[in-house]
Amino acid sequence: MSRSDARDELVASYSNAVGVLHQVRADQVSNPTPCHDFDVASLIDHMVGAAWRAAALGRGEAPTNDGFEHVDLKDAAGELEKARIDAMAAWADEASLSATVPMPWGETYDGAMLVNMYLAELAAHAWDLAVATGGESVLDPSLAKPALEAARAMLKPEYRNAMGPGNPFGSEVEVPSTASEWEHFAGFMGRKPLG
Repeated sequence: MSRSDARDELVASYSNAVGVLHQVRADQVSNPTPCHDFDVASLIDHMVGAAWRAAALGRGEAPTNDGFEHVDLKDAAGELEKARIDAMAAWADEASLSATVPMPWGETYDGAMLVNMYLAELAAHAWDLAVATGGESVLDPSLAKPALEAARAMLKPEYRNAMGPGNPFGSEVEVPSTASEWEHFAGFMGRKPLG
């Protein structure tokens, strides 16, 4: 499937994130993550909120700049799974790929770009969460390459460090050629391993 229609991969990105959430333990919620300014608990809140936002965007609903609500760890995987089902329905119509939606930061994107954006976002945060909680082994190996393709399609150079170092995306991190596809994706997203 081309980068212009990555809806199946978006759904797979939800499922990948659900798998990572299932292995997070309650004693890990205060762990730091590779994502700028997020510990595990706040990253979960952001990831679940972004998942619901991606579904709403599929219906053409313009998002606000409002923050995301707190989600208890025990409810997070279930909430993300519900958001996945909602997103499947919201993006089912092929016309959603060409519909445009204004974003709170002033840019307008078509649906195909939004699918790429949230595919990459959910994949990046699933990687962040996996690294922070020792769950890298549950990441879906088939998703890393499509996530990287989606990220390359949507991440403009001016987005890097636009709101300060590492925010919303850091500078690309070089990784060895022998690194895994997930590590190549994480490096492109500006992630450095913890430690």
